[in-house]
Amino acid sequence: FEEIAREFHDLEDPFDFIPARLPALTSRQGPRAAQPSEDGRYPHAGVLSSFQYLRRYPTTETNRNRLRARMYYLQFLGVDVLELAARVKDAAAVTARFETPTTQASECVVCHRTLDPVAGIFQDFYDIDGVYGPRKDGWYKDIFPAGFEGEDLPPEQKWRAIPWLAERTVKDPRFANTMVEHVYYILTGRKALPAPKALDDPMYEAKRVAYEAQHAEVERIAAKFVEAKYNLKEAFQQWVASPFYRAETLETTELTPQRRAELADIGIAHMLTPEQLERKINAVFGKRWGRLTQDYALLYGGIDAKEVTERAADPSGAMGAMQRTMAADVACKNVALDFSREPEQRRLFPAIEPDVLPGDLGEADQRIRQTIVHLHELVLGRYDSPSDPEVERTYQLFAGVVGEARERKAGPDELYDCRAGKSSTPDPTYTVRAWRSVVTYLLRQRDFLYE
Repeated sequence: FEEIAREFHDLEDPFDFIPARLPALTSRQGPRAAQPSEDGRYPHAGVLSSFQYLRRYPTTETNRNRLRARMYYLQFLGVDVLELAARVKDAAAVTARFETPTTQASECVVCHRTLDPVAGIFQDFYDIDGVYGPRKDGWYKDIFPAGFEGEDLPPEQKWRAIPWLAERTVKDPRFANTMVEHVYYILTGRKALPAPKALDDPMYEAKRVAYEAQHAEVERIAAKFVEAKYNLKEAFQQWVASPFYRAETLETTELTPQRRAELADIGIAHMLTPEQLERKINAVFGKRWGRLTQDYALLYGGIDAKEVTERAADPSGAMGAMQRTMAADVACKNVALDFSREPEQRRLFPAIEPDVLPGDLGEADQRIRQTIVHLHELVLGRYDSPSDPEVERTYQLFAGVVGEARERKAGPDELYDCRAGKSSTPDPTYTVRAWRSVVTYLLRQRDFLYE
């Protein structure tokens, strides 16, 4: 800061941005020796050289940066090195036969010839904390030399090995394709389709057609991404404008199983994450549910970015139970509260009162249906007409609850936990509780839980 302080226009303005480059670590002693640098700067290479990335994927004496190399190939080039060859069936026999299996045994070399050179690129960041710190005894000799895809790292480039790797990475066509696939995952919550492998799969041809169509779109968008000088916004724009994102419904339901398999990954229907669901509840009702946090978020398919890093794409039994609990609880806490406000301040029921009963085909029924239309739009994002079959289904639920309560002569008051305030909420006609049933029903719909 002291070096560039005079360049700021206003030190109190948090948006006054001045580019800065970190200096090399030149004042350290002991095992973390001073960092060599020809230009006096820290050899920064974006994510690849950040403390967070290197610490997230630590190394050991036996791993030798191979985890970092594997994740580099997976995240930046879309290659799972573990899939390059079959697993060794008898590792003990291979170890006994060869002095250095990773450089001599063919079943080991097929992966390590690709993996180990990139592992050597990170050799000066051997410290588990991800900071600069070469190995005390120097880099290993019984390993393929540092490099990338058959090109060895020049000795004069060793001080900036990671930037050297990054420069070659962005020129690799796999890089652009992988970044485009990452954007697809961000937008849809689904990873790009892998090439089908099981030839005996009855849906093999359909899955192959789906993969080739999606892969062709990835390559098209990747070309646009490169033309835009690797501006990631271009990839977002291209995906959003593509039929893979914009597709909403099928023209016909009379499709063969093969055709359904081809279209299975079209569109953006995916289950909302815990964070997204909380934000959606807040947007609809004005306050969050508040329970999809920490351990409950993990139970609902969330991540903690430490032990759990993959989100659940499909609901489990526990997640289904949480969805039912959420629907009942959110409806319980918001329906009576909404009716307790003045009509102009209501979110859910601005044009109806609890004394409006079903059963009359006149104005009362029309007001109920219009309220249902409003709830469908607010909660589900659908623009149904009053005569829509789904509106009729919801109306029958409301009328059925009121009718059954009348037959059973239900009590006049809301449940204690569902009251609008500390005092009891009068509900002599059971309509407030019937509307709560309607909201519970809507909150359990796929249109609310998925996007």
